[in-house]
Amino acid sequence: MTALARGDERRILRFVAEADDFGGDHPFEGEFLTQLGGLIRADWIGFLHGEGPSYADFVRVGDDHFFENLAWTEVERAACCGLPTFQYLKHNFGAVKISDFIPARELRRTRLYDVLLGPVGLEHSLALRLPVAEMAEFVFDRQERDFSERDRQVLVTLTPHLVRLDSAANTRRRLLSALALHEANGTSVVLLEPSGRFTYASSEAQELLERYFGKTGATLPAAIASWLPSVAEPLRVAAGDRTLVIEHVGDALLLEERRPFPQLTRREREILELVADGKSNGEIAEHLWIAPGTVRKHLDNVYAKLDVHTRTAAAAVLRG
Repeated sequence: MTALARGDERRILRFVAEADDFGGDHPFEGEFLTQLGGLIRADWIGFLHGEGPSYADFVRVGDDHFFENLAWTEVERAACCGLPTFQYLKHNFGAVKISDFIPARELRRTRLYDVLLGPVGLEHSLALRLPVAEMAEFVFDRQERDFSERDRQVLVTLTPHLVRLDSAANTRRRLLSALALHEANGTSVVLLEPSGRFTYASSEAQELLERYFGKTGATLPAAIASWLPSVAEPLRVAAGDRTLVIEHVGDALLLEERRPFPQLTRREREILELVADGKSNGEIAEHLWIAPGTVRKHLDNVYAKLDVHTRTAAAAVLRG
């Protein structure tokens, strides 16, 4: 392992301390890549994410020009997939150089060089794949002089901090997604982890899980865990006169407690439907040819049967 100079250590510490402020919605966007260029000199720095090289952000060092989700032709994509570093990092983590696999003289005689590297004057490449679930790879390209062991060691030293940034960004995106689901559906939300645990559950969701399954901490109840792999229909769990309905949406669970609609008389149902249409008591009385006091009496009965206290809540029960 190559020891880093004290100056390199100071620069890395400063970079790590400020890294949270470099990125935008994604932590490894243009400004982040530009600042990373202050640690490892390169002509181009890129971040490949998702499935293979179809999704890549690049910055051209020097003019700070950022290329987001750079478009690849089929020929370029095939050439990139042929990079020995890319092939190695499909199955391994760490930092590798093209010269680890093929000498520069042999590289210049390859189709890969003709299609991808030669046209833009690049001969040397250093790549780092992060040890995270999805593809996350940094690529450094330059024309003159191969990357050094010092450059490799800088990336090795940065790796745990890059993983932390990636994890924090994923959590932030998932929480925003959960918030959107909650606001769109009005249901309780649980964010799932592949390990069978959950990283977040709204307070309403925690109450529902405890009410129907008891205390399980951050571990999914066994009934939910066994239902998830073959999920087709929503999971329904009955408790007394109420039912918990669980739906699987992406990497989240939506929880909603339902109960049988109470038996209303024909007149009570008729009045409740008019309430749901936004009618006032006076308008309902005029519409049904009954006294306003009779409307109020029927509504009191409806509130008691539905266990609500307002017109809005009663109308919501009818619609739900």
